[in-house]
Amino acid sequence: MAELDDLVMAAASAPEKAQIAALTNQLKDTAFTAETAETLAVLWEEWEKADFTPDMVNFIRFAAERFTTDPGAFFRKEFADAARMILPRELAHNPIMRSLGIRNEHMPVSEIAMRLNRLLVLQVGSVVFLPATGRWGAVTAIDAVNGSVGLGPFRGNGSSLSTPLDVVLGEAIVFSADEDLKSLMEASASPVSSVRFREIVKRRAKMAVSDKEMRSMALAGCAKKMTESVFNNWWASTAATTAAAQRRGCDGRNLQEMALLLEAEGDAKFTDDEYAAFAAFFTRLRPDTARREVKMLASIVAMMIDRADAADFPAAMAPLAGKAIFWPADPVNVRLEDLAIWGELPAKTLGALGKATVAAFGSEYLAALLTHLPLKALNGFGALIDAAKLAEVIEKQHCCSADILCWIWKNRKKAPADLVRMVNIENVVRFLSVGEVPKAWGPAMRELRTLLMDNADFQKGLIAQADGNAKMFTATLCGALFLSAAERQSLLVKLSRVSPLLQDALEGGAAKQILSAGVGRDKQNEVKAPPSNEPAFTSTKSHHRLIAELEDLINVQIPENREALKTARAHGDFRENSEFDAAKERRNQLSRRRTELERDLAQIQPMVMSGIAVSDQAVIGCELDLVYSDGEKENCYLVGAWDGDPDRRMLSYRTRLGKALLNRQVGESIDLGSRKVVISAVRPLPEKLAAELDD
Repeated sequence: MAELDDLVMAAASAPEKAQIAALTNQLKDTAFTAETAETLAVLWEEWEKADFTPDMVNFIRFAAERFTTDPGAFFRKEFADAARMILPRELAHNPIMRSLGIRNEHMPVSEIAMRLNRLLVLQVGSVVFLPATGRWGAVTAIDAVNGSVGLGPFRGNGSSLSTPLDVVLGEAIVFSADEDLKSLMEASASPVSSVRFREIVKRRAKMAVSDKEMRSMALAGCAKKMTESVFNNWWASTAATTAAAQRRGCDGRNLQEMALLLEAEGDAKFTDDEYAAFAAFFTRLRPDTARREVKMLASIVAMMIDRADAADFPAAMAPLAGKAIFWPADPVNVRLEDLAIWGELPAKTLGALGKATVAAFGSEYLAALLTHLPLKALNGFGALIDAAKLAEVIEKQHCCSADILCWIWKNRKKAPADLVRMVNIENVVRFLSVGEVPKAWGPAMRELRTLLMDNADFQKGLIAQADGNAKMFTATLCGALFLSAAERQSLLVKLSRVSPLLQDALEGGAAKQILSAGVGRDKQNEVKAPPSNEPAFTSTKSHHRLIAELEDLINVQIPENREALKTARAHGDFRENSEFDAAKERRNQLSRRRTELERDLAQIQPMVMSGIAVSDQAVIGCELDLVYSDGEKENCYLVGAWDGDPDRRMLSYRTRLGKALLNRQVGESIDLGSRKVVISAVRPLPEKLAAELDD
């Protein structure tokens, strides 16, 4: 790392051909992770002030192709400038840049780099294949004004159409025109051999084509008339030979390279030496890398399972137990946050990863893991779930969840009775009362709540599980404080309709107890933290202060830090250079703070406090008189998100108490947990304070 820092600082201070070449050589076999992005940040900051040379442009493009994480706004801006310099003048227009995704902050820069490479080889006369539609065509025009590509027939194949450039850059396989391509495009009862097919593709394609893409091309072209079995035999006839000539997936030097190699390989089973190589790689894999690149690791395991042998696969996967967060060493005692990846993977990957879990660690391990997984994962496993083992684990470990209840209900017709009995009113109320859960587990909470409120069959099932004990059922409903008064009223009406026995109990006084149990809690339950994509309200004073801080960072502190890094670098060996370490840490702090400020300022909506209309409701920009249940009285000002000042009794509406008070009526009792509070009066802010906040 010290050597890389030295090379980065050299290229930042003197972006000349030799320095950039040395840095490129150091990084040529490296996937750019968050750590790499942090190390290179000083380079982008320093180059921001310089006029780009061809060597600088080439390095920016080189870096964009390798980033596996977001490199930040600095790099994206410089990549956009570099792209304009790389493109021919007739293509450097805004519609083209939009099609590249330059302004799309959610598109990975590696994808943008791939689109740029594709655009550079796309020319009038090129032949393209669009995998999504199976279409072939010859490029007749590239419209830089409208951002579209005109396609026409090639050797009588295809049709004339205009296609958005965004689509072409996102997926097209581009070929140089050649008569041989006709044999790839035309469906035939006796097409060219798969050996010949691959040779033509590799010779004429202007960018690397994976084995998966070749298969798609063949199925949409020359092999279109083949049955599945005939195609598989035709395709596999040279798959082993072709794969043997290439580097294997187990030879990958990092996770990204391993994934690319596996994707390009055929379907042949792994050999003994490949299993040994995988085991050695996963043993060397650093835990922090496995956690940081967990999605890629999951996709690698998913790609491996269909080519794996049941006897050898467990040994190859053993090093990942506890290292891969989707495979905890102890599947019973594990934090939900560590398993969130199971709710983020595509359904196809989930199914394959579930299959790999059983193959590597057995069905009992999977059953224990299932008790903590989100509903999306449970739904994706299908026949992999051994319901009997799952019931045993739940009974033995006393662990269940809203996700498990939803899955059992959906599969109740084939689930064992022990599992079905778990879908009862006690468990439903218990798991809907747990409060906030990680994002991946939210859908099951919402689905379970909807089942309770609106599904008559579910309601009948809960009543049936109570075995006629209406008293127990209604007593449990008293604890359903997650429901508002209106929701409780609605639920009781619906329950009365499906059960005469329960109707009698409710009419006998139980309904009154259930409705009164939530008094004082309903509106508190409705208070939500503002979603991250909603505007954040604050005073103009705080807004100006944050803007000033950002400007000071950009114009003063960051440039000073650059100079400090240069000075520290001049002192020599980084391993003994405490000044360089301190300057680098300061750079990281400034970079993080700049990101925070830019994010916050993008969401802020400043408010003029002197113009706030105040009636009998607590709003941002008002003065409140509060009376607590223990007799304490308090006066405070409810203000914007960045206006809080406890010493001056200024309460941000985003604090816990601020959230509880916001939009509450005068005279309303609010339960704060340890005690209650009543808003006794609401007034506009004092003129002096309002004027100060409007400054």
